[in-house]
Amino acid sequence: MVNHRHTRLYQPADNECYLFDNLAKLGFTQHLMMDHNGEFGGFLKEVRENGGMQSELMNQSGLPTALLSFDGSPVYDDLAVLNRWLAGEEREANSRSATFFNLLPLHDGNHFPGVSKTADYKIRAQKLFDELDAFFTELEKSGRKVMVVVVPEHGGALKGDRMQISGLRDIPSPSITNVPAGVKFFGMKAPHEGAPIDINQPSSYLAISELVVRAVDGKLFTEDSVNWNKLTSNLPQTAPVSENANAVVIQYQGKPYVRLNGGDWVPYPQ
Repeated sequence: MVNHRHTRLYQPADNECYLFDNLAKLGFTQHLMMDHNGEFGGFLKEVRENGGMQSELMNQSGLPTALLSFDGSPVYDDLAVLNRWLAGEEREANSRSATFFNLLPLHDGNHFPGVSKTADYKIRAQKLFDELDAFFTELEKSGRKVMVVVVPEHGGALKGDRMQISGLRDIPSPSITNVPAGVKFFGMKAPHEGAPIDINQPSSYLAISELVVRAVDGKLFTEDSVNWNKLTSNLPQTAPVSENANAVVIQYQGKPYVRLNGGDWVPYPQ
């Protein structure tokens, strides 16, 4: 049995569901960039067909290769990719743009050129964080008013559990699908100070879209004082339901339950 909601992800949606299309209608130039070629699994094709991203993929020629994916294709250095984007933005005639960036360095199976063994996750994660930190420094220096949203696709299943060994993601368990997302603003007249604001209620793409809506007019970048509580309060909540073609995992009375292949609900072993 194929789960109905999962298959609907791959069907056309209402026009208001396409975030980047809606931003384009508001005057934002659409950009698409990746640190890989997007060919494996038809990923680039899916982004175009299911995400409505029709803009040309940013030029990748001459980018240094940092890793090789499990299919042997290059994963480019993310700082080089981001710096190329920033250089392009500074030449852009339209000062408003919306960019979708998909990056692969933390995916399972990536290895360093000339080495067949999967590269250590901690090394790859530290490199990515260092590159993002360096890019954020340059972005702040540029003076551009930018909202950066980082959303992981899924966890890496670095630790196994009683249902799945390390690295296995056949069942979308909470430890795999409950991931931290982040939003950071640059070029603000009154930047946020102190500890980051934590949004702890169950949240998903609707909350992120709402944050984009609240920031899209750009006024918070030039205000003398930003009401951060108002900006981050009363965001849409999404009940935690994780689903793929064969399994559904939900939270019920604070505990995870799983249904496999349309069978009965059973507690997910803790």
